[in-house]
Amino acid sequence: MATETQTKPPPAKETFHFINDPAEAINDALIGLTYLKPSLSYNREYKTVYRNDLPTFARDHVTTIGFAGGGHEPMFGGFVGHNFLSAYVSGNVFASPTAAQIFEAIKMCQPKGGKSMGTLIVCGNYTGDILNAGLAITRAQAAGYKVHFTPVGDDVAVGRKKGGKVGRRGLSGHLVALKGACALAQRGESLERVAEVMEYVAGNVGTIGVAFDRVALPNATITDLQTLPPATIELGMGAHGEPGLQQISPVPSPKSLTSQMLDLILDVSDKDRAFIPFSASSNPSADNEVVMLLNSLGSTSDDVLARFAELANAELEKRGFKVRRLTLGPLVTSLKMSGFGITIWRLPPDSGESLSRAQALELWDEQVDVVAWRQ
Repeated sequence: MATETQTKPPPAKETFHFINDPAEAINDALIGLTYLKPSLSYNREYKTVYRNDLPTFARDHVTTIGFAGGGHEPMFGGFVGHNFLSAYVSGNVFASPTAAQIFEAIKMCQPKGGKSMGTLIVCGNYTGDILNAGLAITRAQAAGYKVHFTPVGDDVAVGRKKGGKVGRRGLSGHLVALKGACALAQRGESLERVAEVMEYVAGNVGTIGVAFDRVALPNATITDLQTLPPATIELGMGAHGEPGLQQISPVPSPKSLTSQMLDLILDVSDKDRAFIPFSASSNPSADNEVVMLLNSLGSTSDDVLARFAELANAELEKRGFKVRRLTLGPLVTSLKMSGFGITIWRLPPDSGESLSRAQALELWDEQVDVVAWRQ
C-alpha cells in the first residue's frame, strides 16, 4: 500500500512594494501616466512615453528625449509634455533601455519624409546608459538623423580622483538643465542652441544625497542588500544604493547635516569636488544667486523636505547666497529609498555667460503642462 507523503508548500515570497506583477511594473506605471495626462501616449513595445502631438511638433521644433532605468519615477515620464520633454524611454528597474529602444524613440521624434531640427538626448552618467546611447546614436546618425547627446553627472559625492574618466553619477541635475533646454526647444531654437544651454546649466549644477537605507527592488523577493546599522545615515549614497562618502552615527541634527551637505556643494577650495565654478565659497560678488531643488528619494515627505529647504535657505543666506527659485518633491526617486538630495544651480553672473541671469530665470519660470513638475 502506497503511503501518502505530505509536502509543505513553498514559503510565500515577500516584497517591499505594492505592485501587481514585477515583470509589468514599468508598463503599469507608464500606462498610468496616459490616464493622468491624456495628451500623452505610450508605446508598450519600446517602453516609450511621448507627446500626442509629436509628429506635428517635430516638424519645426527640436525634440528632446530623456531616458533612464525604471524605478526613478516620476523621472522622466512625468516630465513629458508642453515646454518639457518630447519623449521618455524607460529600461527595466535600474537598467538602461536598450539601444533598439533609444533608436526607435529617435525615429519617432524625426519622422521620415519631413524636415527635422534634430533631437537632444539626455540621461544620467551611468555606464550602461552611455553604451546603449552610443550604439543607438551611431545607428541614427548613419541613417541620417540629427542628434546631440548630453549625459549629465552632478553627484558631488564622487570626486575627480574616484570618478576618473567615468566622471560623476547622475542624480537630479539633468532635470534642472532640461527645464531650460526644453523651454528653448518649445520656442523653436536650434539644436545647437538647445544643446549649448543644456550643457551650460548641467556644468553649473551639483547634488548631494543622504539616506537611511539602501533600496529594495520590486522583484517579488526580499532583496539581499547590505543595510545600514541602526541610527546611521550614509552621506553621498548613490541613486541605486551605491556607496557614499561616509556613514554617520549618531545621526546629526538636521541643521548640522544641511550645513555639511552644502559644504560639499559650495566649497571651491576642495579641488577634488569643486565642480560648480562659484567665484567664492562664501559671499561671492557676481554669482551669488542660485536655484535650489530638494528631492525626495522616495519615502521622504514634503513636510521633511520643506524643513530642510528652510534650513538650507538660511544656511545659504548666511554664506552670502540668495535663493531665487525653490522647488521640492519626489522628482527623481529611487523606489522607496528613505532619503533626500539637495541640488544647487549656480545662476549666471551679472555679466552673463551662455545665458544672462534674466534669461535663465525666464526659462525656469516657463509654464509647463506635465504630470510631475511643481511650478
